[in-house]
Amino acid sequence: MTIIVQLDASNRIVLPRDLRRAAGIPRGQKLRASATPGRITLEVEAHARGSVVKRGKLKLWTGTVPSTPLAEAIEGARHYER
Repeated sequence: MTIIVQLDASNRIVLPRDLRRAAGIPRGQKLRASATPGRITLEVEAHARGSVVKRGKLKLWTGTVPSTPLAEAIEGARHYER
């Protein structure tokens, strides 16, 4: 499905309901935007569902593991701040 959208006065874009339904994007879903000259691409941001549970001295993630590249995950863990 292709549709033409227009920027509003605040330079925002509203994605019409039909377009969101065709792409399978639920309400409140986060989108990742990337830009190249003359093109903006929107991708659905994967969200992991699960929780951290304590098992003895360990803390375990109960959800699925996100498909983050290993190098990116390690770099993110090194610079993690609480």
